[in-house]
Amino acid sequence: MLNRTADTQKRTWWASGEVSTHIMIWVLYTIYFSLLIHFFSGDPITPKFILQAIVYRMGDAMLFYGLALVVLPRFFSKSKIFQLTLSFLVLLGLYLGWRAWIEYILMPGLFNTVGTKIAQMVSLTIFNGNTYVMFSVGYFFALKSIKQQKEIAQQEIAIAEKDAEIARQEAELAILAKEKTLAEMAFLRAQINPHFLYNTLNMLYSKVRGASKEAGNIILTFAEMMRYATSTRMQQDTVDLEGELDFVKQYLELQRQRFNNNIFIDYEEQGDFSYFRIMPMVLITIVENSFKHGELHDPESPLQIRAILEDDILTFSTWNLKRKDDNPITDKGQTGIGIDNIKKRLKVVHGEAQELSVIDDKDDYAVFFTLNFNYNPNGI
Repeated sequence: MLNRTADTQKRTWWASGEVSTHIMIWVLYTIYFSLLIHFFSGDPITPKFILQAIVYRMGDAMLFYGLALVVLPRFFSKSKIFQLTLSFLVLLGLYLGWRAWIEYILMPGLFNTVGTKIAQMVSLTIFNGNTYVMFSVGYFFALKSIKQQKEIAQQEIAIAEKDAEIARQEAELAILAKEKTLAEMAFLRAQINPHFLYNTLNMLYSKVRGASKEAGNIILTFAEMMRYATSTRMQQDTVDLEGELDFVKQYLELQRQRFNNNIFIDYEEQGDFSYFRIMPMVLITIVENSFKHGELHDPESPLQIRAILEDDILTFSTWNLKRKDDNPITDKGQTGIGIDNIKKRLKVVHGEAQELSVIDDKDDYAVFFTLNFNYNPNGI
């Protein structure tokens, strides 16, 4: 981990465009230091003097960057005190070796070291190197502090983005909760004592059936539908699938009676629907939209409704030709719950287990709804 940190720090330094800045600083520092020596010692500024300054600064730079960019990033930790000490001594040895090599072997005449004791050179070199060691340590901690500040800033940005996402989700949940509350209030207002309504319809049925069996059957079917639609079970998230399909079939029978059997419907069921539950009023809404858009008087193109349950997957679909006019065949009696609203509610109740798609082109109107009762979001 520390090795990766050191490599990253070096790459950052080289890639950040700071090299030219560092070179400029070293040039200015060399000029400044040389001028100080010139003014205080009186040594003339000659090519030899300039060459001495450049060669010395090369060793100083080796000590500075070796400590700041290699030794400290790799070994500055409590668990690596030994490696840190050993690496620092090796670096210091290289620094001393550099000075000894140039002063005693490479260019002894340039530095006037002929006859100078090694011990004196070592003490002067260590004294001079202390300055660059302190600069190097300060530079290392400055880089470390800047990096930490950047990481903190990035973490704060990530936290702020996460908080914003949470706030957005909470706002969406609040909207859904409000819509649910409004729907429940509308449902309660619509009930207005459903028992009274149901009893009244039964009374009308008993009065009418003697005069017209057909009218009596219509009232009886409607009463059963109202009993189901206004029952407290409609306030639950899910109801029996079989009951929802029965409600659809009652609705279809009511529409046939309404239009004197002059509409054509091809309804088909496959599967055992007894043990499954579904969000209420979904299927009837899909069917009502078919009546709203469909041309249902053509025996060659009847309204097709399919309810198929296979491998615990429900497929409910409708298809019909569209009428040429814009006036719906049933302008009253709609649930007031549109397809878009149904999609939102399905997302909340059934999540990714469901899919509802609509085809609404020039000639055809179709709805396809699937619900996987064994859906597992974790794929297990």
